[in-house]
Amino acid sequence: MKILRLVHNLPKTGGTIISKCLGAQKNVVLLSEIHPRGQEIRDKMNKNSFIGDPIYQAYKWNNLMTDEEYKNYKNDNKDFESKIDFIIEKVLSSNKYLIIRDWSFVDFFGKPYTEPTNRNMLLKILEKKFKILNVFILRSPIETLISCYKNLPFFKNNYDLDFFLNAYRNFFLSASKDRIFKYEDFFNKPNDVLKQMCEILKIEYTDEYTKNMRNVMLTGNKKGIESHEIFKKSIEADIVMNKQQKDNLKKNKLYTKLMKELNNYY
Repeated sequence: MKILRLVHNLPKTGGTIISKCLGAQKNVVLLSEIHPRGQEIRDKMNKNSFIGDPIYQAYKWNNLMTDEEYKNYKNDNKDFESKIDFIIEKVLSSNKYLIIRDWSFVDFFGKPYTEPTNRNMLLKILEKKFKILNVFILRSPIETLISCYKNLPFFKNNYDLDFFLNAYRNFFLSASKDRIFKYEDFFNKPNDVLKQMCEILKIEYTDEYTKNMRNVMLTGNKKGIESHEIFKKSIEADIVMNKQQKDNLKKNKLYTKLMKELNNYY
């Protein structure tokens, strides 16, 4: 059974920069924010839908096929699984490793573009045909929420606190607990975390990956896309929330329940 490597993360949890660091490892091909409904959702967002096509990323960003192969394959209207199968054959023939960064936003948040299913669709589809090696990225719930409100214009109009907490919890419950990595740990000790991720994904780790970061093409937030190094992050809650707001949050039943479940992590 062919091996597929997946990275799962919610928005604003470091997925862009972490995926970029993994994509900069030796002999890695990275596909970024891929989802079976990726092109459809991007179209609803009024974004370039072709970027959500794994065939396009494999061709344009990773040079995995000829112009003629891309033209023929694109025009054949292959289904999602067939596209991934074709890409992995190309990757294996090049003696490289394929990593796919999941677009978990669609499954667990979705609105206003679709209703969330609260199931990892990419994983459910691909695990039927491939052996999956995957990692999951978490960030403190309140830091994730603050960053989403701050950076995603559509967020405030579609997600209240309870909706967000439920979505976060559903993502956490879908994660394999022995393969969870914390955003905060990555920024404190990036090399240690990346080395552990590489061990799980069974790819060769090199601490010289920063030299290759500028060559990795991917989707995500602008700062992460353009970054060639890793910067420590400040704690936003300490800056934007007052004591009353923090106290009110601690009284929210969904929040207290979630934090109990996250006890081993936060």
